[in-house]
Amino acid sequence: MTTSDLPTGGQPDVSGETTEAPFDDVINLSTSTGDDGAVTVTVVGEVDTFTAPVLRSSLDSQLEQSPRELVIDLSGVQFLGSAGLAVLVETQKAARSRDVGLRLIATTRAVTRPLEVTGLIDLFTISDSAG
Repeated sequence: MTTSDLPTGGQPDVSGETTEAPFDDVINLSTSTGDDGAVTVTVVGEVDTFTAPVLRSSLDSQLEQSPRELVIDLSGVQFLGSAGLAVLVETQKAARSRDVGLRLIATTRAVTRPLEVTGLIDLFTISDSAG
């Protein structure tokens, strides 16, 4: 930041501050509800130490609504790190305790490989499509 970026008071202008995730260029989340009451959270980008809390917050918010089923569409994920795996396991436990079905849509090696290598793949219902 240069001094020309500062308003006359010498402090950065934060009036345009939003509540968007600080890593919104690395991860993008969208949510939709189907006619059957299933909620789908679509994840695009990278799920790592920095972005996993954003995903966790979104999934927790959806689980609080007690949908019939929570579908996590990971088909747009290019990287799934250990923090992302932890979020998926925690979400599975939370869904089970609320009697909410949980399903992952996993179509890429970037998602399936970490689940396979860690042995976590057996914890989840996984499909390759939204249907």
